Amino acid sequence: MTGKIKILFNKYKMFIRYLGVAILSFVIDISFFTLFNTVISFPIVLATIIARIISSFINYLCNKSYVFKSEENNQKTFIKYYTLVIIQMFISAFLVDNFYNIFSINATLIKIPVEFGLFIANYLIQKLFVFHKNKIDKRILVVLLSFLTTLSLASYLKLYIKNTYVVYACYVVLFLCLALFYERFYKKNNLSKKYHILSIIISFIFVLGYSYEMTETGRLFFGSINNFFLSTLKVIGYYFLIITIIYYLKLFLEKKFLKSKKKIIQKFSNKPFFYSFIFLLICYGIFLVFYYPGIINYDNANQIKEVFNIHTRYLDAIIPVSSSTLTNFNPIIHTLLLGGLVKLGVNLGSFNFGLFMYTFLQMLICILIYSYTISYAVKKKVNPLFTFIALLSLGLIPVFSFYSITAVKDTLYTAFLVLYSVKLYDYVKKDKHEFKDYLLLWLVSMLVCLFRNNGIFVVLLSLPFVINKENILKISSILCTVFIVYIGFTNYLLPTLGVSGTSIRETLSIPFQQTARLYKYKREAFSEEDALIVSRILDYDNLANDYNKDLADPVKNKFNKYATKEDLINYFKVWFKGLGKEPFIYIDATINNVSGYFYPYLNSWKVYHKLNHKLPDAGFDYHYIEKLELGRDILHKYEKVVEFSPVGLLLNIAILSWLSIIIFVMLINKKKSYIFMLPNIISILFCILSPANTYFRYIYPTLVLLVTLLPLIKLECENNVVKTIK
Repeated sequence: MTGKIKILFNKYKMFIRYLGVAILSFVIDISFFTLFNTVISFPIVLATIIARIISSFINYLCNKSYVFKSEENNQKTFIKYYTLVIIQMFISAFLVDNFYNIFSINATLIKIPVEFGLFIANYLIQKLFVFHKNKIDKRILVVLLSFLTTLSLASYLKLYIKNTYVVYACYVVLFLCLALFYERFYKKNNLSKKYHILSIIISFIFVLGYSYEMTETGRLFFGSINNFFLSTLKVIGYYFLIITIIYYLKLFLEKKFLKSKKKIIQKFSNKPFFYSFIFLLICYGIFLVFYYPGIINYDNANQIKEVFNIHTRYLDAIIPVSSSTLTNFNPIIHTLLLGGLVKLGVNLGSFNFGLFMYTFLQMLICILIYSYTISYAVKKKVNPLFTFIALLSLGLIPVFSFYSITAVKDTLYTAFLVLYSVKLYDYVKKDKHEFKDYLLLWLVSMLVCLFRNNGIFVVLLSLPFVINKENILKISSILCTVFIVYIGFTNYLLPTLGVSGTSIRETLSIPFQQTARLYKYKREAFSEEDALIVSRILDYDNLANDYNKDLADPVKNKFNKYATKEDLINYFKVWFKGLGKEPFIYIDATINNVSGYFYPYLNSWKVYHKLNHKLPDAGFDYHYIEKLELGRDILHKYEKVVEFSPVGLLLNIAILSWLSIIIFVMLINKKKSYIFMLPNIISILFCILSPANTYFRYIYPTLVLLVTLLPLIKLECENNVVKTIK
């Protein structure tokens, strides 16, 4: 009998030791709780926390050294152990709360079996994951990771698939696909902490974004213990997926590929500018033929009207400085270029021909800059294959073609932003600089400033990073002169010429949205005096109706243009008072207005293709060629097919934001390789401050910068690895 007991003890000795340590930890926990609460008279909560910290630490030491006899790094096991402790605490609360709601019996009677089950699960998890001696069976890990990631993505599927049975079928397919993915690609990586932190941040924002999409608040994350527990599991599921993707993206960008021996690639690399120019001219030209004379949106229609001295809605938002209809709501340089060429066409007898002249010029500038960027990368010895891929993307992804022939200010601004980024890269990589280098940098900086009203901030926030001991005077001179010329142009020259400026409302989207949401959901937060103050700034009585969680325009467009500085000061006093009373409403208003730039909605493309009727309604003969309607229909359907293809999903607004941020983090080093990516990151920051959520036109510069700069990104990632090895 003794022999059988000995055999059983040897077989289960690890569990018996684990049980003994658990009992010891329980005794220590109760003893210290009694000491701190009864003898020293600490509050119950404080006594409980201190006792649990001491007992859990002793439990950790005993399990590591005596039970599982782990030789793994103390820091790693410590983090994993306490992560398990925290997760177990939430699981316990989650299960007890749910079982209590289902069975309505004493909570203690429920807690006993729950804690016993967790006790057994704890043993297995600590044995397999926390203090394991050998490698974990990958099959167990694959199943666990696939389950967690399926749980994370399940919410995303429910947004777009309404049939319950189809949803369940998708869960099964998704689980199997993820299992294949993790079986093939998941491995313990040696990525630095910054990537793990970034993955956790992205995962958290994805889960929080779902909550705001469904409820306009964070309550699906923080609303209850159940929600918090499930959301935490989803964050973990997303984390493993994202860290795996980052690992292979980094591996891909840092790997040196052999040069392609295909004749088309070799021929292209011999004359990159010429072939890029011809290819893009053909691709964009096809769209221009069918959409002759070009595409306009509402802003473009108003810009043209301004040049023709027709009253526009911009004048209703400001106190004009003269009788002129010209304003700087849209960059005046762009307005005069667009409207001037259209006016020239009208004088020659054809509105359409005038718009065509502008469209062709814009398309030509884009093609020249994109071709220059491609050829510059080839000269920098980038693998021609990647420059060729960038070129194909610019030509065959229809969103680029549509924007090249759409007269929005973003198209030319984006092209100049690409050129500015290349000049930043070129400046950082050169050891010696001539006068022409500084002159070109200044000229391109001015173009960025003049073709977008917030372009000045791109220059002011990026150019200082170029400064070093050798060039401090020259770069500072460029910064100062760009700033002085821009301020002189917008604040002094334009008013002198009778061109009215913009409204301060354009910079106040966020506080106006917060005020409107506060009024809609907590009207009692406003006193009669507060209401009077706000009414001097906004349409107070209609704030609730005007509030749109994704768009600030309905609220901010009713800004009182006659409001004084004193009115604004008083408004912000009320605003701060509201912040103190209801900070979470302000947070909800802000997140709702920016969530789409970081949480991946399924459909986020926006191209202009329909004929805008504002100009024909105003008496202008603007029209498409009727006989080419079939061709336009085919091109638009082609755009839709690509939008919902894997390429289109990759070009989702939020994915573009995170790709830019991940690549930026990869390039951060002492050699300042990241500097040419700064305009991209700053463009994403502008989206956060914008009046519209998930607006593709605002993220368009980020898309173009990612594609055109892909070869240089690849080159820098490769060089960083080489330098590290050396």
